[in-house]
Formats: sequence, structure tokens, C-alpha cells
Amino acid sequence: MNNKLEIISLTKRDLKKAVDLNTYWSDSYEAPFSKNKTIWMLDNNRADDDDVLATLAYENYRLVAFVGFIPDWVKTNSQDIKKIFWSQRWWIVDEYKTTILSAYTKNASLSAVNNQVFVKFFGVHTEGYYKKQPFTRFAKRDRYIILYNLNSDLLIYKNQNLKKFKLVLKFLDRVTFKTISFLNRVVSRSRVKLLSINDITLLDDHTWNFVKKHCDDDVVPKTLEYINWQISNDQYHNLEHDEPKPSYQCLLGSISSRIYNLNFSVKKNNKVIGFISANIKDDRFVVRYFLTNEANFNFCIDALMERFIKSKCKVIQTENSVLGECLKKRYVDIYYNTRTLFSLFHNDINENFESRTLNDQDGYFY
Repeated sequence: MNNKLEIISLTKRDLKKAVDLNTYWSDSYEAPFSKNKTIWMLDNNRADDDDVLATLAYENYRLVAFVGFIPDWVKTNSQDIKKIFWSQRWWIVDEYKTTILSAYTKNASLSAVNNQVFVKFFGVHTEGYYKKQPFTRFAKRDRYIILYNLNSDLLIYKNQNLKKFKLVLKFLDRVTFKTISFLNRVVSRSRVKLLSINDITLLDDHTWNFVKKHCDDDVVPKTLEYINWQISNDQYHNLEHDEPKPSYQCLLGSISSRIYNLNFSVKKNNKVIGFISANIKDDRFVVRYFLTNEANFNFCIDALMERFIKSKCKVIQTENSVLGECLKKRYVDIYYNTRTLFSLFHNDINENFESRTLNDQDGYFY
């Protein structure tokens, strides 16, 4: 490991200065995320100026390790409000994956926020680290990934011998997608005709009044301003057709040829019966908010399917088990997979969240 290693913990105040000076988007320090995402992070009114938003490891100005944070509030068991930090991304450059740098950077990041950390997702490769640290598992749930086409790219990735049949598989890809979309639209059509589905950029007061009552039990308290910040499309950088990708990586996943939040309300008889928000990136449709009641659930799932088909996405992802099971049973798909997930909270938070659940919208900031 090079001796010229520099560990930086960036506060909100530091990041404001970095934007003004263009520190991470010039020819000096390599940027960890896009300027769009940076400005969106600074707009988080739950982040104070001294809150740490990222811990970075640089070697000769080259980014070699990164941990990102989103400051937020959670409701305790006694309904008090407590400040925590969502650990959003933990990354290390390939050449240092077998060194202590990854754990060293992570430890430095935890110390920078006094261990007041929630982790919504963690992978198999980080599970060993967390088992050795004073974290507690909670919020067990299943993630549903449902494919609505053949997905030739995935098939070729898993079996390189299929490369010679690439053109045939691409053709079958298009045929299966069009066929399945047609069949699923037939299923949803009768209910969708009775609905008014309204795309929205930001929540208005009328929609917020509906959303509010469906988020009362969330671990993360919601406000109109908070949700509008969470679903804002200002955080993304959509590459133009001929625009080259930036020379740096966006470790918070906010740069793509197609990335945006699709937000819409569902009305029946001029009354709001549902609010749905999904993050669309390339061909993936990740459900963030699916809010309705039991009486209108089937109407809203048909509205979701109608917007999914219209988006031309090919994959739905959700951690709402009721929604995932209904999608499997009601519509035609090619393949689905479920994976059991847990979240973590650091024991230094001094509050027991083991019995609490996390909804799709809690701690989701991509």
C-alpha cells in the first residue's frame, strides 16, 4: 500500500465548500459521486453542517475506498425522534480488497458518526465484518426480483457458450417481452379503465394528506418536504445519447443513460386511493412507495403494472412481500427470485429496534 494514503471525513459544511471550489470534479481529487447527487445530499434538511456525509480514502488523489452516509431521523419505541446515519455504500478498489484498508476506512467512518449507524442492506462479502462488530440484526424481509423477458444478457453472462446464439436470443428477448406485456395488459385493463393515473413530479398537499396516514407507522418519520426531497429527480445525471461517461465512478449510482423516479397517484371516482413511486434505472423498476389499503390493493397493483409496461422496463424489484406475492400470482413472468434480507443497527444507538420493520421507503435513497 502506498504511503501517501489520505483518509478524509467530509461533513456537510466541507461538501458545500467542495462544490463551490469544484474540488472533486476537476483534475485533483477523484470524485466519489456526481455533482447532481452532491447538491441533493446538501438539500437534506435532516443533515446538520457538522454531520459526516462520507469517509474517503485517497492514494495520490485517486479514490481507493469510500463509505457514504445519509443523516436521517428514526422513531424510537417511545416515539421519540433520534438522529441516525444510514450507511449507504461501502466500496474499495479491487487491488486493495485483500488488505486491511476496507475495514480501516469503515471503522474510521463509524467513529466519525459516533457509531449512530443503520445499515439497510449488506452483502455476503461484508457479513463477516458486521458479525465481528456490535451490530444487531433486525427487519427480516424478502426481496422479490421478477423478470418479464428472456433477459438474453443475463443468460450469456451465466453461460459464455451462448454468445454464438446472441442474435437469436436477442430476438427471443424482444418477442417474450412484447408477448408478456400484452398478456399482462389484458389482465390489468378492466380495472385500469376505471382509474385516473396521474404522474407527479412532487407531492401536492392533497396527495400528501393521503400519503401521510399510510406512513404513520414507518420507522422513519415522513414529512411532505422529506418525501419530495427523497423522490426528486434533480439528484440524477442522465447521459445524453453521445455524452461520454464521466472519468470518475458515481458510487451512489446516480449516473446512467436512463435513470429517474417515476411517481404517480391513483384515483378512483376522483378520490386518491394510492401513491406509487419507483426508481427506474436502465431496465429495472424498483418500487419505493406502494401505498394503498386492502380494498383498493388490486386497483393499485394494476396501475403499477400499467406504468411498468409503459416504462419498457423488464424487471420489477420490491421488498413488499404482499406486493411481490400478488405480482407473481396475478401476472405472467419468465422468472422470479426471492432473497432474504436483514438490516442492522449499531448497539451504541442504545435503543432496541429488533422488533421493528423497515418498509421499502425507509432508508431508500438511490
